[in-house]
Amino acid sequence: MAADEEGQKTIVQPRVQKEVVQHGNNTDSTSGIRGVWIKLMTSTGWYPKDMHDEEKRLILKLDLSILIFGCLSFFTKYLDQQSITNAYVSGMKEEVGLYGDQLNYITATFWASYCTFMIPACYFLTHYPANRVLPALEIGWGLSTFGLAWAQNVETLYAMRFFTGLFECCSFTGTIYIIGSWYKPGEIGRRVALFFIASPLGTMFAGYLQAAAYTNLNQMHGLAGWRWLFIVDTIITLAIAALGFFVFPDVPSRKKPRFITQEEHALARKRLEGLVAPPQLRLSRDIFKRVFSRWHWYLFVLQWTLMDQNFLPGAQPFSLYLKAKSNIYSVVQINTIPTIVTAVSIVVAFFCGIVADRTGRFWVPAIAVTFPVLVGMILLVVWEVGESGRLAGFILTGFEAACSPLTMGWASVVMSGDAEERAVVTASMNAIGQAIMAGTQVVQYPASGAPYFRGGFISVLATTIAQIGTILAILFLSGKENKRSKHVVPFSEPEVVVEDGKLEKTAEAHC
Repeated sequence: MAADEEGQKTIVQPRVQKEVVQHGNNTDSTSGIRGVWIKLMTSTGWYPKDMHDEEKRLILKLDLSILIFGCLSFFTKYLDQQSITNAYVSGMKEEVGLYGDQLNYITATFWASYCTFMIPACYFLTHYPANRVLPALEIGWGLSTFGLAWAQNVETLYAMRFFTGLFECCSFTGTIYIIGSWYKPGEIGRRVALFFIASPLGTMFAGYLQAAAYTNLNQMHGLAGWRWLFIVDTIITLAIAALGFFVFPDVPSRKKPRFITQEEHALARKRLEGLVAPPQLRLSRDIFKRVFSRWHWYLFVLQWTLMDQNFLPGAQPFSLYLKAKSNIYSVVQINTIPTIVTAVSIVVAFFCGIVADRTGRFWVPAIAVTFPVLVGMILLVVWEVGESGRLAGFILTGFEAACSPLTMGWASVVMSGDAEERAVVTASMNAIGQAIMAGTQVVQYPASGAPYFRGGFISVLATTIAQIGTILAILFLSGKENKRSKHVVPFSEPEVVVEDGKLEKTAEAHC
């Protein structure tokens, strides 16, 4: 790193695992509230102790912009998704006149739309700024959620859930793509984990919100409590969408985000060189040849599909189980007891993300959390274990939530050298896994079959065992890939020069 005598230029030169930007009249980033926060997070291991203050300040800004909107958006996504189940067990079934397995078909309609449009929508993101597309889509699913509040028949529920799935289709993969475009591989695990925590938080909050709406808003202005749930969901969703237009960034290779300086933008791009491929603005013609000639697509899609199956018992089936035992559980309890599963998910997912980042071994926590799920499924298959044993079986499936950030973080690191492949594979993981789950849940957990879903429990026991094998296969193949990559000679990168607020490149000679 060097600067000319007048402080007019800032030159960012490559360093091994550390880049530093200094410029004239730079304030000390360790002063003030921001500095106290950085010191605190450094002491907890969130920032490496050997990282320069300038880089920590940059990452803090990225965290505040990407993670705040990303987590809130994911929170509302699952808030809106879970609300249909909470509404069903809180009066919607009787008021709208649902019967048989119509709840399953409503859920399948959502997932069919979600999965069908996911990959085309992700391709759309390669052409247009993500910081405009994702908030705009959130407005769309907020309005379709609002439509559910006025549903008088099942056809309206089908239509609104179809549009909700369409608008939500690339919220997840779009945010993951942005995270993978701004952070180093060693920084991704805990941030993806934090992002995923917003999912169970949304699910948990939906339960408490429905309980509160049923208790305090039921029949206010002539509307049932379950209708008020969708109205409140809409208000929260639209507010967060508006925030996204102001704080969420696009990929680094496009326009500089408003919250960082030109020097910080240069550093953000420089620190990823040789570690993460720069996001492409178009998908190249040979992308699908590259994707399908490598093992990444096959195993990560398989792992995600198995994981989606293993998620299911602790979600809608748990609520249906409790509703079928309404002689034991009240409406409030039916909405709040499943939040224990999500509480388990939050703690385990965040802890596993930290372990994965510090050790670099995503497979260790992934294997570890699979065993409690296995125990839970054995309890549910056996069934005759008493009411507390069955509740424990459902709750133990909450450990599976950690596999989401672990699998997605692992995929992002393994494919860090090919941004286009990363976009296609992560979109395929979500689309295919959710599409299969949308079909199987109708057969595995029909609403009319509550409280005992023997076929579904047996199938998930099998996929839980298969998940262990898939994790070990990914470990083996990624290990071989890493050994081959060590023999590749790193190429020389050009300097990035910031002069008068503009970026330019100069010839470089490595020291």
